[in-house]
Amino acid sequence: PRSSAGEVVSRPCPETFLGVRYNTTNNVYRECLANGTWAKKGNYSQCQEILNEEKKSKLHYHIAVIINYLGHCISLGALLIAFILFMRLRSIRCLRNIIHWNLITAFILRNATWFVVQLTMNPEVHESNVIWCRLVTAAYNYFHVTNFFWMFGEGCYLHTAIVLTYSTDKLRKWMFICIGWCIPFPIIVAWAIGKLYYDNEKCWFGKRAGIYTDYIYQGPMILVLLINFIFLFNIVRILMTKLRASTTSETIQYRKAVKATLVLLPLLGITYMLFFVNPGEDEISQIVFIYFNSFLESFQGFFVSVFYCFLNSEVRSAVRKRWHRWQDK
Repeated sequence: PRSSAGEVVSRPCPETFLGVRYNTTNNVYRECLANGTWAKKGNYSQCQEILNEEKKSKLHYHIAVIINYLGHCISLGALLIAFILFMRLRSIRCLRNIIHWNLITAFILRNATWFVVQLTMNPEVHESNVIWCRLVTAAYNYFHVTNFFWMFGEGCYLHTAIVLTYSTDKLRKWMFICIGWCIPFPIIVAWAIGKLYYDNEKCWFGKRAGIYTDYIYQGPMILVLLINFIFLFNIVRILMTKLRASTTSETIQYRKAVKATLVLLPLLGITYMLFFVNPGEDEISQIVFIYFNSFLESFQGFFVSVFYCFLNSEVRSAVRKRWHRWQDK
């Protein structure tokens, strides 16, 4: 358009350029020079490409993958540090901390098998449905189930100690090992047999319509999750009424363990229940669902390490003692 010398003129961004669509609500700028000619280059910085649905979904998928890898790396690092601390600090090795230690171990194994799944599974492997890929899937699901059963062990211990007021001296380590490591094994074996006979494809990932073999292991996970919520309700009720004024060191430790469980159990539960939620057709809902689920799923191990180890006053006290002893030497 006709313009005065020295004036900067704005025009709407082009609808398309070299086959790429642009947002026409923004403007492109070009200066009319003092000699009456246009500047060789215009300012197209505000012209933004309109991503089509395929590009958008790919972009969000790649970001979600990055979040997943980052979260699992951070979680695995934190879990390994927590594992080493519980292994080295023998002075705090009571049953309560042994349960924490096993829960952390279960999360380490689950995170490790997640990396194995990501690094070995590809479309060709899925289609071939070889034995080793089915075993990897079975191992991943087994450690997934052990996470829930060790959280159930945490709930059982606290419920027994606080609500039932039994002496924790009567509780034995083997009881919790049976709950956390042994019970999930036949559940996964039953699931594997069901998959082998009714849904033996794609390395046992996903499920065909009308086939419900995955509920063989998902059902027990939901059950122990619901029982744990009942335990937690009873524990909080007792702590609020009967033990509020108690200041014994044991009660204080129970309170701290309950606080950790209050945070971690909903975290674990919300993440798992999201698998059953349909985010709907709304684009924003789907994007929020993808990112929220990726973040919670991948950072679970980090939160477990923080609440059951790094914020554990017994662990911190033992670490300080070790540090002072090392400095004195």
